[in-house]
Amino acid sequence: MPRREPEFKDPAPPGEPKPIRSKEQGAAALMALPELQAWSAVIDKNSGGKAHGGLLEYDPTQRKLNGKSYWQFSFVENSAESAQRWESFLVSSSDDEILVEDAQNDEVISLARWRREKHPAKRTSIDN
Repeated sequence: MPRREPEFKDPAPPGEPKPIRSKEQGAAALMALPELQAWSAVIDKNSGGKAHGGLLEYDPTQRKLNGKSYWQFSFVENSAESAQRWESFLVSSSDDEILVEDAQNDEVISLARWRREKHPAKRTSIDN
């Protein structure tokens, strides 16, 4: 029986990175940020336990940005009456990157820049 030469195929073109973080893991990573932990504590304290900090997924469709996919979450002050948005975030599904949506300047910024420019650790209410 004649031997067949192995077939060689071209590799698939480089595509989007494979998801390594589920939506739930992304939300947990976001809520683990010290700023969000502090905000949650402040909201709970200021409301006497009537409001709590939490995450809302504001669009179930992943957002594509620079060749990567991101889960879209907002940190909200959640009470019986309403949910007030404090900040919106993009959480990468392919690595540990977290970006912040700067609504004031209509741009997406890094977590480091957000901390440097917006001073989120000093924030004590929805207005500041």
